[in-house]
Amino acid sequence: VPTAVAGLGYGVVCWALLFVGGAGALGVELGDVDDSIPAVSGTEPPVDRQATVVEVVDGDTVDVEFADGSFDTVRLLGVDAPETRGETYPSEFEGVPNDAVGRRCLTESGAAATAFVERAVEDETVTLRFDALAPTRGDYDRLLAYVVVDGASLNRRLVAAGHARVYDSTFERTEAFYAAETEARAGSGGVWSC
Repeated sequence: VPTAVAGLGYGVVCWALLFVGGAGALGVELGDVDDSIPAVSGTEPPVDRQATVVEVVDGDTVDVEFADGSFDTVRLLGVDAPETRGETYPSEFEGVPNDAVGRRCLTESGAAATAFVERAVEDETVTLRFDALAPTRGDYDRLLAYVVVDGASLNRRLVAAGHARVYDSTFERTEAFYAAETEARAGSGGVWSC
């Protein structure tokens, strides 16, 4: 029995050395893994996080830096603004004509949405608030969050100003976002002027 226990202990030590050495050989340091945003378990979302917006990528995506010096990309939860770095399809925005005029209008609306976000949050400290019904990360491994500045959700403000549509997904504030979109559409604001 003592030989078996000693052999087991030796095996665990060898495995640990192999793991650490193998990670280093791959260029990955164990401290490089960013696990500061926990995965959602059950219905509990991660806690709010403070971050500074270091770059506005477009009307629905920002890059942030956390207090610990780590960086991440945040996709604003529940909204979809016209693209500025790619093509937006008029079919994504109900009522926008699928022609050159509609596409040009969407391009201009994408630039306006980006400018709106820049004015609201660039270089500002914001709160990232997560949603119990939505995943913590979405496509391209971006964080999915409400960006809260001065106590208000930038996500909802984008929709209310007509700079974005509600993204068809599951999140707690769906009804409030759709109500804001309905008002923006009725007023032909932002993208709805297209």
